[in-house]
Amino acid sequence: MSFFVASLLRIRAIERRILRSQRPARMRSSDDVATRGPAWFARPFEALAFREFRLLWLGQLCQTSASFAERVTRSWLALELTGSAFQLGALELTRGGASLLLGMWGGVLADRFDKRVLLMLVQTWTFSLYLLMAWLTLSGRLELWHLYASAVGLSFSSAVNQPVRSSFIPSLVPERLVINALSLNSIATNATRMGAPVTVAGLIALTSSGGWGYAASATLYALVLVSTSLIRAVEVREKPTSSLLGALLQGWVFIARHRPVLTQFLIGIGPLTIGFTYQAMLVVYTTETLGQGVAAYGALYSFAGLGALVGGLTVASLGAIKQRGRLLLLAGFLNGTALLGMGALGLLPGAWLLLWSAALLLMLAGGSQTSFRAANNALLLANTPANLRGRVMSLDEVFRSVGAVAAPGIGAVADATSAAVAMALIGAGSLLVVVGVLAWQPSIRKL
Repeated sequence: MSFFVASLLRIRAIERRILRSQRPARMRSSDDVATRGPAWFARPFEALAFREFRLLWLGQLCQTSASFAERVTRSWLALELTGSAFQLGALELTRGGASLLLGMWGGVLADRFDKRVLLMLVQTWTFSLYLLMAWLTLSGRLELWHLYASAVGLSFSSAVNQPVRSSFIPSLVPERLVINALSLNSIATNATRMGAPVTVAGLIALTSSGGWGYAASATLYALVLVSTSLIRAVEVREKPTSSLLGALLQGWVFIARHRPVLTQFLIGIGPLTIGFTYQAMLVVYTTETLGQGVAAYGALYSFAGLGALVGGLTVASLGAIKQRGRLLLLAGFLNGTALLGMGALGLLPGAWLLLWSAALLLMLAGGSQTSFRAANNALLLANTPANLRGRVMSLDEVFRSVGAVAAPGIGAVADATSAAVAMALIGAGSLLVVVGVLAWQPSIRKL
């Protein structure tokens, strides 16, 4: 909690510096004032000067802490109950499969209804599920099917939550700060990945019960509800002129007819869809390839978060990036290479060497993935009309959920061969997608 308090104080100090740096001085020329931006140390946090976005961002901070705590808890409980990598992949499929079916409708709702109200509804649902899972686990009633049922239930809220949050951002900050705001969202996500997994893993190790992981998630989500309730934003929404199905089809037609948007969707299948499945395999990779326990699993998750935090800060500091396509390609190549390297670690001797090498590669994987997502989302929002942003961002989430379909197969490969082979397969698949899209559409470099 001290981390969050320190973050809040830091944000307020940065906001004051930004406002002072943008205040006209008596002796400056008007041109000098117009071109002068915030100091370099404040630039990555510039969007936080806007109250409504700051509240959304604080909610993101607590929400992702809860989400990572739940992911670590769920994976560890599943491994304890079954000892099977296939079950880990099947759980990922259950979570992502429901999002595949429901995610596209989340964007339709985001474009039609009050985004703050939608967020409050889905956040209340998630909070209730975390409380229920905490009770089941702490009371000794937990069974495997409970994990599957909660995965489906949580996918309902994530199918609406993420598209609404992403499409909400352009209403809360000026257009020039959209990529800064998106990068800050990534920073919030990955700063919590540094602390939440290792904290929850330590909590599970100390108490020998995953129920406290779910209890921590529920506590954090109570703070999310408070933060969202304080947002006061006026949205301009067009009156619906078509049915829900017609509105959904408008999103698909827009993507199909706009080649740059379609290209962004397809290249994201590499780092954001296939590449993201490494998280489902990380627990078995830690125990099998590295020979470590739950504490090391949480620590490795945090190293990925540290790399992602650095990547997010870097992108946020760049301001308005002119050639985001080159950033997409670079980040995509680095992500696939890092995951391939993790697979190659299975050939190396020495537990100490393996552990630290895996930590460094996870930092690279996390940093490149965050940079890729920030640039890709900024391009999607920039190339999409305001009245279609919810649908386009929700369909983007649907594309990302496709990776869950492959998760059971990757888990089966890990059971049949090794977790290192499965990790190498994930990296190779991610790289192949990036190379294939570049060969098909070389103009992506100029986006």
